[in-house]
Amino acid sequence: MSGRRLPALFIGLRYLLAKRDNRFIAFTSLISMAGLTLGVLALVVVLSVFNGSQGVMRERTLITVPHADIEAKPRFSDWQRAQQLVASVTGIVAAAPYTELEALLSKQGYHQVTRVRGIDPTLESQVSRLDESLLEGSLSALQPGERGIVLGRALANNLRLFTGSAVNLVVPQANQAGTRLSLVMHRFVVVGIFDVQFSVGADLAYIHLTDSAALLGLQDPSSAVRLRLQAQDVEQAGTLVQKAVGLLVQEQPGPLYLGKDWATTEASLFGALRLEKLMTWLMLMMIVGIGAFNIISTLVMVVAEKQPDIAILRTMGASRQTILMVFLVQGTTVGVLGVTIGAVIGSLLALNFTPLMSALESVLGRETLYVLSALPARWQLADVVITSGVALLISFLATLYPAWRASRIHPAQVLRHA
Repeated sequence: MSGRRLPALFIGLRYLLAKRDNRFIAFTSLISMAGLTLGVLALVVVLSVFNGSQGVMRERTLITVPHADIEAKPRFSDWQRAQQLVASVTGIVAAAPYTELEALLSKQGYHQVTRVRGIDPTLESQVSRLDESLLEGSLSALQPGERGIVLGRALANNLRLFTGSAVNLVVPQANQAGTRLSLVMHRFVVVGIFDVQFSVGADLAYIHLTDSAALLGLQDPSSAVRLRLQAQDVEQAGTLVQKAVGLLVQEQPGPLYLGKDWATTEASLFGALRLEKLMTWLMLMMIVGIGAFNIISTLVMVVAEKQPDIAILRTMGASRQTILMVFLVQGTTVGVLGVTIGAVIGSLLALNFTPLMSALESVLGRETLYVLSALPARWQLADVVITSGVALLISFLATLYPAWRASRIHPAQVLRHA
């Protein structure tokens, strides 16, 4: 540190810490620091809750939505071989065939159009956690030829269905010439009900892959393969599915292969969540802005009070740059302290959010509060670094104008009116 900057640092800290004769200015400095602390603290905690909520939503969405899937048009020439090929790609844990069709479910005057997915129960358990979400029955109850069906809880409630209930499944079917469609009714029995505790996939229905072939009038209905990725590779699903598509094109040319990942199929949902997080961040950053405005007002009062001191320093040889640095040190110190305290306290609250909310509920009672302990929180270093960096930048910019005004004071004018 140069000789000029060292006195500027000492003088700036002295102005900040000397509170005997300027208690009001010291109080406004504390208000500025508190505003920055509160803003950064709120941002860290709220962003952690957003991260936790998005993580839970993604986890529940990926119960019914594949990490990635590959669709073959018109169909796989050999889906068993295709399954082995895609599963050999590094990062892909397992693959399972499925088919999907639109159908009308009907019972005693209740009707609902929904997606019906044909699966192999044994292979499906390797690529999804659907069996863990079952409230009644089991996936193993889906046996070929027995016309069993597993329904989402929302779908079952809408149709007033329970395990063991019979339901009519109506699908369109073309004649042999393919010139006319007719509706064909099939009778299925509910063998299971699942609940993913989320809107995505809540109205799905599952039947056995062989039964879906009978509905479509095909020998082999498998037109798509669902992929399960390693947990650390879920974010790279798009890259991995394209590798798998390239391998299929090379080894099994003929069909048109279309690869999709969860970020593409559910882009609207997760895009809306990211936008909501960004808008919340911008709104809460206004609290930091209020703290920055307080820094400006505090420094303006300090400059007005310290004009004689500034004039004396200038006559003793202090340059305008030194005076500028004095007030930059004072304002920046307030910003650094406020942001640091807010980041530390906010991180501690975010890391211990669930036990703290549980303790608060036990004191105030769940009847008084929403069940806050059910809110997940996931602290991320990147959020803290970005928030703290922006808050420090705002607080630094807030010091520039008062510091510049202090450096422009003419000592002769001040001393003449002293």
